[in-house]
Amino acid sequence: MLVLTAAALLAWKLGAFELLDRRTLLATIREVRSHRLLVPTFVAAYVVAVTFGLPASPFTLAGGALFGVWRGFLLNWLGASLGAFLAFLFAGSLCKEACRALLGRRAETMERLAAEHGFLGTLRLRLLPVVPFSLLNFAAALAGVRRREYLAATVLGIIPGTAVYTYFADSLLQGAAGAGRHALVRVSMAGALLLALSFVPSLLRRGKRSP
Repeated sequence: MLVLTAAALLAWKLGAFELLDRRTLLATIREVRSHRLLVPTFVAAYVVAVTFGLPASPFTLAGGALFGVWRGFLLNWLGASLGAFLAFLFAGSLCKEACRALLGRRAETMERLAAEHGFLGTLRLRLLPVVPFSLLNFAAALAGVRRREYLAATVLGIIPGTAVYTYFADSLLQGAAGAGRHALVRVSMAGALLLALSFVPSLLRRGKRSP
């Protein structure tokens, strides 16, 4: 409660609530885009946030809004991949008990799912949009997933979700800028793609069983 209260006060002091106004939001985005160190600052903030278990979705959406679809996707993918790998190392070597406590009652379930098939098990969880990204980083480390398998599953598994969220954020920004109908179509497409992602693990599992 103290952390949330402090975050709300800080956001209020920094004028974050003013971004709810469309004109203020667009003007702020244009101003932020002009900063020279925006790209390294954004990637560094993404990496630090993911390393310490903070939600990745707000950064992914911000990347889509600030950099557009293609550039935003590449920067989001880079930040998420680096942060996920550092979180894996962090949880596996420095704070096993603390990370297990953070996972709570979900610890055993997520560890079992991550360790079930190594690369394929982690890849399936990465493809599911409902599985918390940061918690899976810790769970895979605690489950003893091999470093290579974890890294390969992560860099591949986050591609669809990162692309959809980036596309979604850019579409929302286009709608805020005035391209209403076109943006609505793009947002609808992004939502449909995100829903389709949830069926990918089941299809992979069926494909593995059929032979």
